[in-house]
Amino acid sequence: MENQKTRILVAVKLTQSSGEGYPYASESSKAVFEWILQNIVRTNVTRFDLQFLNVHSPDSPYAKDYQADKMMEYFGCRCQMISVGSSSEIRLGHDPKIEICNEVKRVNPDLLVMGTTPKLGYFQRVFRRNVSGSISINEYCLKHAECPVVIVKTRADDQN
Repeated sequence: MENQKTRILVAVKLTQSSGEGYPYASESSKAVFEWILQNIVRTNVTRFDLQFLNVHSPDSPYAKDYQADKMMEYFGCRCQMISVGSSSEIRLGHDPKIEICNEVKRVNPDLLVMGTTPKLGYFQRVFRRNVSGSISINEYCLKHAECPVVIVKTRADDQN
Protein backbone atom coordinates (compact mmCIF):
# COMPACT_ATOMS: atom_id res chain seq x y z
CA MET A 1 0.00 0.00 0.00
CA GLU A 2 2.87 2.41 0.68
CA ASN A 3 4.01 2.38 -2.96
CA GLN A 4 0.53 2.99 -4.35
CA LYS A 5 0.05 6.42 -5.91
CA THR A 6 -2.88 8.69 -5.12
CA ARG A 7 -4.85 9.17 -8.33
CA ILE A 8 -6.50 12.52 -8.87
CA LEU A 9 -8.92 13.01 -11.77
CA VAL A 10 -8.89 16.66 -12.86
CA ALA A 11 -11.76 17.91 -15.02
CA VAL A 12 -10.39 20.64 -17.31
CA LYS A 13 -11.86 22.78 -20.05
CA LEU A 14 -10.68 24.87 -22.97
CA THR A 15 -10.74 28.62 -22.73
CA GLN A 16 -13.96 29.99 -24.15
CA SER A 17 -12.51 33.23 -25.46
CA SER A 18 -10.82 33.65 -28.76
CA GLY A 19 -8.24 35.91 -27.14
CA GLU A 20 -4.82 35.15 -25.72
CA GLY A 21 -4.26 31.55 -24.72
CA TYR A 22 -6.71 29.90 -27.08
CA PRO A 23 -6.90 26.93 -27.55
CA TYR A 24 -5.26 26.35 -24.22
CA ALA A 25 -6.67 25.61 -20.81
CA SER A 26 -9.14 28.02 -19.27
CA GLU A 27 -7.93 30.24 -16.45
CA SER A 28 -10.06 28.29 -13.96
CA SER A 29 -8.49 24.99 -15.11
CA LYS A 30 -5.01 26.46 -14.75
CA ALA A 31 -5.92 27.76 -11.29
CA VAL A 32 -7.20 24.31 -10.27
CA PHE A 33 -3.98 22.70 -11.49
CA GLU A 34 -1.83 25.18 -9.56
CA TRP A 35 -4.00 24.65 -6.46
CA ILE A 36 -3.47 20.88 -6.68
CA LEU A 37 0.29 21.35 -6.98
CA GLN A 38 0.49 23.78 -4.07
CA ASN A 39 -2.00 22.18 -1.68
CA ILE A 40 -2.00 18.46 -2.40
CA VAL A 41 1.10 17.39 -4.29
CA ARG A 42 3.52 19.92 -2.74
CA THR A 43 6.93 18.17 -2.78
CA ASN A 44 5.58 14.60 -2.82
CA VAL A 45 5.64 14.38 -6.62
CA THR A 46 6.24 10.63 -6.74
CA ARG A 47 3.12 9.89 -4.67
CA PHE A 48 0.58 11.28 -7.13
CA ASP A 49 -0.78 10.54 -10.57
CA LEU A 50 -2.86 13.29 -12.18
CA GLN A 51 -5.41 12.22 -14.78
CA PHE A 52 -6.77 15.09 -16.86
CA LEU A 53 -10.21 14.83 -18.45
CA ASN A 54 -11.69 17.20 -21.00
CA VAL A 55 -15.28 16.68 -22.12
CA HIS A 56 -16.98 18.78 -24.75
CA SER A 57 -19.87 18.46 -27.14
CA PRO A 58 -19.22 17.07 -30.62
CA ASP A 59 -21.15 20.13 -31.87
CA SER A 60 -18.88 22.53 -29.98
CA PRO A 61 -16.50 24.85 -31.85
CA TYR A 62 -13.81 23.23 -29.63
CA ALA A 63 -14.50 19.75 -31.01
CA LYS A 64 -11.43 19.74 -33.24
CA ASP A 65 -8.96 17.30 -31.74
CA TYR A 66 -5.88 19.47 -32.10
CA GLN A 67 -7.37 22.18 -29.86
CA ALA A 68 -8.01 19.82 -26.97
CA ASP A 69 -4.67 18.11 -27.63
CA LYS A 70 -2.86 21.43 -27.23
CA MET A 71 -4.58 22.01 -23.91
CA MET A 72 -3.66 18.55 -22.66
CA GLU A 73 -0.08 19.15 -23.81
CA TYR A 74 0.05 22.14 -21.48
CA PHE A 75 -0.78 20.03 -18.44
CA GLY A 76 1.36 17.08 -19.54
CA CYS A 77 4.43 19.27 -20.05
CA ARG A 78 3.97 20.99 -16.70
CA CYS A 79 3.68 17.61 -14.94
CA GLN A 80 6.74 16.29 -16.75
CA MET A 81 8.76 19.37 -15.72
CA ILE A 82 8.18 18.61 -12.05
CA SER A 83 8.11 14.79 -12.34
CA VAL A 84 4.45 14.26 -11.47
CA GLY A 85 2.85 11.29 -13.24
CA SER A 86 0.06 12.26 -15.59
CA SER A 87 -2.27 11.04 -18.31
CA SER A 88 -5.08 12.63 -20.26
CA GLU A 89 -8.37 11.72 -21.84
CA ILE A 90 -10.46 13.77 -24.27
CA ARG A 91 -14.11 12.81 -24.51
CA LEU A 92 -16.84 13.98 -26.81
CA GLY A 93 -20.24 13.93 -25.18
CA HIS A 94 -23.39 16.00 -25.12
CA ASP A 95 -23.52 16.13 -21.32
CA PRO A 96 -20.16 16.72 -19.59
CA LYS A 97 -21.49 15.99 -16.11
CA ILE A 98 -22.57 12.48 -17.14
CA GLU A 99 -19.26 11.85 -18.94
CA ILE A 100 -17.25 13.00 -15.92
CA CYS A 101 -19.17 10.68 -13.59
CA ASN A 102 -18.78 7.81 -16.08
CA GLU A 103 -15.03 8.42 -16.16
CA VAL A 104 -14.96 8.36 -12.34
CA LYS A 105 -16.61 4.93 -12.46
CA ARG A 106 -14.17 3.74 -15.12
CA VAL A 107 -10.86 4.86 -13.59
CA ASN A 108 -11.86 4.81 -9.90
CA PRO A 109 -9.74 7.81 -8.80
CA ASP A 110 -9.08 8.68 -5.18
CA LEU A 111 -10.29 12.24 -5.77
CA LEU A 112 -12.08 14.32 -8.42
CA VAL A 113 -11.02 17.97 -8.61
CA MET A 114 -12.96 20.56 -10.58
CA GLY A 115 -12.93 24.34 -10.93
CA THR A 116 -15.66 26.91 -10.95
CA THR A 117 -16.66 29.52 -13.46
CA PRO A 118 -17.05 32.56 -11.22
CA LYS A 119 -18.32 34.90 -13.94
CA LEU A 120 -22.00 34.20 -13.23
CA GLY A 121 -23.55 36.07 -10.33
CA TYR A 122 -26.00 34.57 -7.86
CA PHE A 123 -29.12 35.78 -9.69
CA GLN A 124 -27.77 34.64 -13.06
CA ARG A 125 -27.20 31.14 -11.68
CA VAL A 126 -30.69 31.02 -10.12
CA PHE A 127 -32.27 32.30 -13.34
CA ARG A 128 -30.33 29.83 -15.49
CA ARG A 129 -31.36 26.93 -13.25
CA ASN A 130 -35.01 27.97 -13.29
CA VAL A 131 -35.06 28.41 -17.05
CA SER A 132 -33.11 25.31 -18.03
CA GLY A 133 -34.23 23.11 -15.14
CA SER A 134 -30.78 21.57 -14.92
CA ILE A 135 -28.11 21.71 -12.29
CA SER A 136 -24.51 22.72 -12.87
CA ILE A 137 -21.78 20.23 -13.70
CA ASN A 138 -20.21 20.79 -10.28
CA GLU A 139 -23.47 20.23 -8.41
CA TYR A 140 -24.19 17.06 -10.37
CA CYS A 141 -20.71 15.62 -9.79
CA LEU A 142 -20.89 16.43 -6.07
CA LYS A 143 -24.05 14.35 -5.84
CA HIS A 144 -23.25 11.51 -8.24
CA ALA A 145 -19.49 10.95 -8.50
CA GLU A 146 -18.38 7.77 -6.75
CA CYS A 147 -15.36 9.38 -5.10
CA PRO A 148 -14.65 12.47 -3.01
CA VAL A 149 -15.03 15.70 -4.98
CA VAL A 150 -13.14 18.94 -4.42
CA ILE A 151 -14.36 22.08 -6.15
CA VAL A 152 -11.73 24.78 -6.26
CA LYS A 153 -13.19 28.24 -6.32
CA THR A 154 -10.98 30.53 -8.34
CA ARG A 155 -10.59 34.10 -7.15
CA ALA A 156 -11.85 36.92 -9.32
CA ASP A 157 -8.34 38.36 -9.60
CA ASP A 158 -7.14 35.03 -11.05
CA GLN A 159 -9.46 35.54 -14.01
CA ASN A 160 -7.61 38.60 -15.33
